[in-house]
Amino acid sequence: MLRIVLKREILHNLYSLRFAVSMALVLAVFIAGSLSFVRNQETALDKYRETQAGFLDDMKKNAAENATILAVTQRTYDLRPRDNSFIADAKEKYLPNAVAFSAWNVFSFQNRSGSANPFLIKFDELSWAFIAVLIVSFIVLLFTFDAVSGEKESKTLALTLSNSVSRAALLLGKYLSAVVSVLLLLVPAVLISLLIVLLAGRTPFTASLVGETAGFLAVSGLFAATMAAFGLLSSVFVRNSNVSLLLALSFWLLFAVVVPNSSSFLAKKMYPIERSEAVQHKVNAAFDDLNKNAPPGSWMMNPGNPFLPQHELRANLQMKILVSEKQIRDAYYQSMFSQFEKTRLLTAASPMLSFEYLIEALVGGGYPRFRKAWDNLHVYQGQFLAFFKNLDAQDPKSPHWYNPNGTVSTTRLPVAFETVPQFSERSMTFADRAKPAAVYLVILILMTGIVYLLSYFLFVRYDVR
Repeated sequence: MLRIVLKREILHNLYSLRFAVSMALVLAVFIAGSLSFVRNQETALDKYRETQAGFLDDMKKNAAENATILAVTQRTYDLRPRDNSFIADAKEKYLPNAVAFSAWNVFSFQNRSGSANPFLIKFDELSWAFIAVLIVSFIVLLFTFDAVSGEKESKTLALTLSNSVSRAALLLGKYLSAVVSVLLLLVPAVLISLLIVLLAGRTPFTASLVGETAGFLAVSGLFAATMAAFGLLSSVFVRNSNVSLLLALSFWLLFAVVVPNSSSFLAKKMYPIERSEAVQHKVNAAFDDLNKNAPPGSWMMNPGNPFLPQHELRANLQMKILVSEKQIRDAYYQSMFSQFEKTRLLTAASPMLSFEYLIEALVGGGYPRFRKAWDNLHVYQGQFLAFFKNLDAQDPKSPHWYNPNGTVSTTRLPVAFETVPQFSERSMTFADRAKPAAVYLVILILMTGIVYLLSYFLFVRYDVR
């Protein structure tokens, strides 16, 4: 009986005007998004290659000059534009995409737009995830808001239930048909979009891309199921299709507008952290304290004689300042990460945001990607420092007094650039992606089950007359 109901409901959706209009809209937006990606990706990659070439040239010049200059020079590493950002841009234009470091420390992160016009970065990309969040979710609600209330008004609901069709089978059939109908809209659009990107040569065809595409469709099916559950809830909660449409739109606005735009307010009120000015005040206070207690001569310097005792005093003071500032700023960065992660869990109450976070992890982008690069760069910094200290230990003309900001009290010998360890961002593994994805996957599944069961509970008691 469920199969009969499901077939009837799917055919009803397929031959409806709303399906035809939805298909045209989804195809048009997916194609537009793909063409936009093809046009912008090469520009972004050219900018990255230029920046990376300058980064390597500077390192080569420093290495040819001497190893200490190579070690103490602060430089910035930029993250490469992702080849799969057409699936989900993961809001990366708003997230840090560059990290400042030297052999002595990972100092900070920053955001580089890479845009000739910074005003344009405020616009969202037409990625698959963005389209699914705003357009497909709306279409799902259009398929379900009148699934029950509409049939009640047309007097067909009582007629249907007068046959040997249980309420459970009828509701499940309507529910599954909406999900299947949306997937029938989504799959061709995704395949056409993927074909455009591949033919343009902007993204290599790999097993990983196939897995990400299949994962996107699977997660989109779950997201459609979640939104369909809310649409059914709107339809059985009231008995008038106009009112159920208003309720469904209220859900959509709550999830798409209210919750996302409340995240900053919620973060500040529920998970407050220190302001950057307060952190800088701590750094300045620590510096003043160390400076007051420093031995006389700690700021003296004579480049002509690296073995003067003043250079050791200066190196010790500079190292204490670095360690003190590093402790303060690292604690601040960790509080920022914690605030961001806790706020994400809170805003995951919106199925749209849960879906975005899930897709972000699936494609290995956004915040999980940044955190992995940030952590890996800390590991690399330790390796870079060990490399430099080994070079310094082999130079008998060096006093071996480590100054993170000076070039006098350590080796002045050049170093072959080919021997210098290089940092290269590593793609997120399946395990890296699975951990953050699992949280939001569970949230979506639980939300879907709870809302559907509530809809079923109301439908069992629904007056079909």
